[in-house]
Amino acid sequence: MSIEQVLEKVVACLQQERIHFGIGGSLLLAQHGLPVVPRDIDLVVALADAERAVQLLADMGTVVEQDKTSLYATEVFQEFMIEGIDIDLMSGLQIRHGEGVFIYPFDEQSIDSAGRPFMSLVDWYVIYQLIPGREQKVAMIEDVFTKQEVDCKRLEQLRSLVLPQAVKKRINQWLK
Repeated sequence: MSIEQVLEKVVACLQQERIHFGIGGSLLLAQHGLPVVPRDIDLVVALADAERAVQLLADMGTVVEQDKTSLYATEVFQEFMIEGIDIDLMSGLQIRHGEGVFIYPFDEQSIDSAGRPFMSLVDWYVIYQLIPGREQKVAMIEDVFTKQEVDCKRLEQLRSLVLPQAVKKRINQWLK
């Protein structure tokens, strides 16, 4: 199965079970027309639904054991292999950085409710700045921001959280 077919299958299952989630990562970037080749599916799930979502995905495929990393303090992280496609499920997403821990505020209002439930590009703009090696993706998102309206309300909400000063400064350029 292709990544698109697996995504369709996973989305249908989670929506049928009324799991609150959003699609992020490279699939989100591709959705915005950015030149990336998605190799996995990144799902961020509401904490209240995480246990059920993990069980549903485990029933659909194989649970992959993963190494712990000191970068993330995420409450629930589980990797799955479904029809040959890697799926990362995150819930209670938290990322450590030099000035504290960023706790991602899952917000259904910032998820596209028309069609597939893609997360806000603004959210991943902030998340990618906290993950080493994602500078190219951050730059691509900023290029999109120059061509379309930026969700300033959501960006202000994220800026108010525990973020490095350099990230806050970079966010400020879009709030003028």
